Amino acid sequence: MEIYHNIMNIKHLLILGIALVAFACKADKPAMEKGDLDGQVVVSFSEDSYNFGVIDSEEWFEIPISTKKALNSTKSFGVEVIASESSAVEDYHFVMESHTVTIAEGTRKAALRIKGLHEAIAPGQVLRLKLQLVNDGQEEVAESIITLQRCCVFDINNFSGYAILTSTWSLEYMNTQSRLVHTHPDKDESDVVVIEDMFYENYDIRVKLHTEDRLNPIAELCGPQVLGSTGEAFGTIYGNGKLMVDRPIEMEGLAAAGASYYSTCENFLFIYTGMYVEEVGVVGNFVNILEWISDEEAERIMREGF
Repeated sequence: MEIYHNIMNIKHLLILGIALVAFACKADKPAMEKGDLDGQVVVSFSEDSYNFGVIDSEEWFEIPISTKKALNSTKSFGVEVIASESSAVEDYHFVMESHTVTIAEGTRKAALRIKGLHEAIAPGQVLRLKLQLVNDGQEEVAESIITLQRCCVFDINNFSGYAILTSTWSLEYMNTQSRLVHTHPDKDESDVVVIEDMFYENYDIRVKLHTEDRLNPIAELCGPQVLGSTGEAFGTIYGNGKLMVDRPIEMEGLAAAGASYYSTCENFLFIYTGMYVEEVGVVGNFVNILEWISDEEAERIMREGF
């Protein structure tokens, strides 16, 4: 009997030891993250939104997709277009390479590829596309908004030749809203256009067209420049006699706002400028729009006027 009791005591000690080890292992095990239960993978777009400038119908854009952790096995996810919340129409405005994206074992990233159809997107039009990842059981829906905007290849020669200049300056100080001007590329800088005699004879104005960001085609005056003489502009001499033009000027009660920009698809240039006379004062801020036209249209304007 004593042997029996000793054996039972040993069994009780073993059971207690196993229970303590199991509890310790359970305590040391990190808590599973929300969405990782039962092998569920949390997947999402890397960003909530993407903006793409469509310059032709051949360029593919990549939309990164990632999981929270590296996968234990290769897994595919479906991608749906939410048509009711999109203005872009699939296979008309854009094409998706696939409606499935696959993330390989041991990794956590992949990319969905789409391309815009250039001719179907009107100049100045911005189309919206809402995408949703399909992952059964995932509590939070993964979505991203894509915008597609038509852009054109930059060519400085498209901003050369005759243009119609419409300006609040000429309307206020020259008794005409529009005038015909001629422009040419700067011989030393490939992204600078020269507006010949912009308002007054023998006073050319240089404008830089920034090309770094196709979705943000900013134009900028090449520093302060002489626009004309105060005698021509106002009928008398003020200060040193030079009417200057530069970026918009902050005036009392009015902050200088509004960027100058251009369009590669529609061949126009919007320049917001500030005019002033050194050591005298600010004349004001003025809007100027140049729209390039054909030589034939320019000849007609020279014959018949606006």
